[in-house]
Amino acid sequence: MYTPAQYWNTRREIRFLRQENARLQRVHLYQKQKAEQTEKVIREQDKLINELEQENERLKKREHELLEQLEKTKQERDTYKGMLFKPEMKSSIVTLERKRGGKIGHRGYGRRIPETINRHIRAFLTHCPDCNTPLSRTDSIDTHTVSDIPHWKDMQPVTTQYFIERQWCKTCKGEVHATPIGVIPGARLGINLVTMITVWRYRFREPLNKIAERLLTHYSLKISEGTLISIFSRTRGWLGPYYDEFLEEIRGSPVKHADETGWRVGGGNWWCWIFSTKKSTVYTIEESRGGGIPRKILKGAAGTLVRDDYKGYVSIPLPQQSCWSHPIRIAKDAAEKENASEEMQLLHKKLKTLFELLAEDIAQPFNRKQRMLWYGWYKEDIEKIIHTPYSAADAKKLQTRIKNQNTNLLTALLYQGVPLTNNQAERDLRTMVVTRKISGGSQSEQGAKTHAVNLSVVETICKRKLPLLDTLQSHLITGATGKY
Repeated sequence: MYTPAQYWNTRREIRFLRQENARLQRVHLYQKQKAEQTEKVIREQDKLINELEQENERLKKREHELLEQLEKTKQERDTYKGMLFKPEMKSSIVTLERKRGGKIGHRGYGRRIPETINRHIRAFLTHCPDCNTPLSRTDSIDTHTVSDIPHWKDMQPVTTQYFIERQWCKTCKGEVHATPIGVIPGARLGINLVTMITVWRYRFREPLNKIAERLLTHYSLKISEGTLISIFSRTRGWLGPYYDEFLEEIRGSPVKHADETGWRVGGGNWWCWIFSTKKSTVYTIEESRGGGIPRKILKGAAGTLVRDDYKGYVSIPLPQQSCWSHPIRIAKDAAEKENASEEMQLLHKKLKTLFELLAEDIAQPFNRKQRMLWYGWYKEDIEKIIHTPYSAADAKKLQTRIKNQNTNLLTALLYQGVPLTNNQAERDLRTMVVTRKISGGSQSEQGAKTHAVNLSVVETICKRKLPLLDTLQSHLITGATGKY
């Protein structure tokens, strides 16, 4: 008869052996598939080698024929050359330098000739540049194609004065006015200029003084930094509806990411929050880092939230997937220290192995029943780490972090398309980080809000791989005229 303790120990060992057996089966299947792929590659390589050897023999034969033709052509060239020109004295110095240029069969890389040629210019001489002898025209030509931008003297601003008729509508009993196409109502600067400086500012991250200098240098157009700030403030209002549209798309997306970083506003410490999907990116700059910000932004949202281990996201009523990159990176840094404990090193290996197995299972086709079974196994592994009586301080610290995240580390098993890391949000947030290094932040709260809205629209257009200038200009005209 088994005692209760022996029974539970046996059951625990059986569960562990089942997990280990399942893991070994996956490893065996992976190695078997890898071996089959390797054999297939070897067979294909052998076949390719045979074909290349045959091709090499054919090319050698062709090379020999071409060399004979080349030698014959050289002899003919020298014969005709002697008829037209006087022979020059050849140098007796023999150079041993390697022949310049690529070898025979080398594939060259260079700029391709554009499909569209905008203009054709024929260049010729009327007199010889050496002896000034008059030259006659010829039909024999060489071609040379050059792509260039307009000369800066040709890139001058175009000022248009519109004569808008004051017309009377008999039906409406009122005066009506025509609205010029592509003109921002009440604006003294054109839509092309507004579009371009918006791209310079929010895509190329140029400071205001550099934008003003560029306008003066390229277009002889003097615009102050204050005017630029006013323009960007107005574009914020025009692009606001699109900002709200992108936010609604994020709220309804099955998978969404969130992250935050510091941002300076008027010399004070504020926070830049990012909420993103594969299609949209929304930034918001707030004075607080509290959990109320993500609750407000994601109010009424559906789907799964992927985030880091910051506690401000805990109160959001959504299934949440904690990023695995953070605990693994922290464990790796702690395990590589000189004074790292043996417990810390073993814990790092456990986490790394657990993540690799989890990543393999996530990559499998989604099967709800199978995923639930795996979820139970991985949950036992997480609980085992949480309840292990570690004595080393570094291992305890990481254990507490794992305990705080708990099953949030496994949410990706239960929902299709949910990643294990928050890398997308971190990549999208990098734009703000680079901008912060260049500008140091915003001078005012309104400037911060303007930067968040305008940058969100520009980044979303680029993320959706739409034509940036055309799409942004369309959004600006639609927002300025109110004709959505």
